[in-house]
Amino acid sequence: MKDVLETIERWRANGEPFALATVIKVDGSAPRDEGATMLVSASGAIAGSVSGGCVEGAVADEARGVLASGTPKIVRYGINKNMMWDVGLSCGGAIEVYIRPFEGQALPAEITRPIVLCMVVRGPSHVGAVRVVEANAGGNGSAPRDGSQASTGDAALDAAIDAAAAAAFARGTATAVTVGAHDVFLLPLLPDPRLIIVGAVHIAVALCDLAARSGFAVTVVDPRERLNNRARFPAARRLAVGWPEDELPALAPDENTYVAVLTHDEKFDDPTLAYVLTRAVRYVGAIGSRKTQAMRRKRLEQTGFSAGVIDTVHAPVGLDIGAQTPEEIAVAILAEMIAAKYERAGMKLKDQTGEHIHAS
Repeated sequence: MKDVLETIERWRANGEPFALATVIKVDGSAPRDEGATMLVSASGAIAGSVSGGCVEGAVADEARGVLASGTPKIVRYGINKNMMWDVGLSCGGAIEVYIRPFEGQALPAEITRPIVLCMVVRGPSHVGAVRVVEANAGGNGSAPRDGSQASTGDAALDAAIDAAAAAAFARGTATAVTVGAHDVFLLPLLPDPRLIIVGAVHIAVALCDLAARSGFAVTVVDPRERLNNRARFPAARRLAVGWPEDELPALAPDENTYVAVLTHDEKFDDPTLAYVLTRAVRYVGAIGSRKTQAMRRKRLEQTGFSAGVIDTVHAPVGLDIGAQTPEEIAVAILAEMIAAKYERAGMKLKDQTGEHIHAS
């Protein structure tokens, strides 16, 4: 859903009615996972996608009907031997899509702190109600302080939803849960993962662009302004022109942070690794040959880091795809980061035996 937040804000400001269609259940294989969202305006404009093109036309028709009636509904799309000529999913799976009118609720155009969008999709009452729950400092849920979308109108239901949302923060994936007599779809919206690239080298230019396109908020750290500048890194969210030991504390890397050390230079590598290895970052990768890695490892051991901690560094960085050029190496690094994001091994899809090919 994060891919349509800016459009939601723009359409809301323009005042044109529109509906939201959200995938709330996937059975078997489907092009997109739970939480995929499409917007359909009263004039027929479409933004986002629920199936990568398989059923968008049918969903748009249903959405216009929902706008006319004002009543939310759930529609199911799939394909079997009796449906070969009906609208369906060419990959053989089935999806349930919840369609509701957008009724002026405020949603942030950019997610800066974790929230869970809680939608009542079935039940004896309150169907269509939405409650937004924010993560508090303890990692649990609390209603937004500004009161927007803070209540379904039922205090007991609100409390039960908050308890379910607290678990959703930890899980991080969209799911439908049963809350009393109601089915509630929980959609966590988390801040963009952060990538800190240390070293404004040629590979960093390609990695910054690819990672930004893949949803990472990229910061490039390097004291050399002739290399670390907006002309070379137009897609970066931030350019930190300084040495790693000076810049990293202010960046406050956390469990949503990925770090790629790309310099081969111990003046950059050592202070970066010495700092991030004491933080709960999601991923740390360091470029270099096996000889470079061995020398770096020895220096870290002399600094006092245990073998277990050093082994958490992805070094040499990237997946083994035979990469040679800076652009290819950037692809290999990004692929390993994404595998770490979803806790995958980076195996060939044809060797994957799970029910969902891409989903966890």
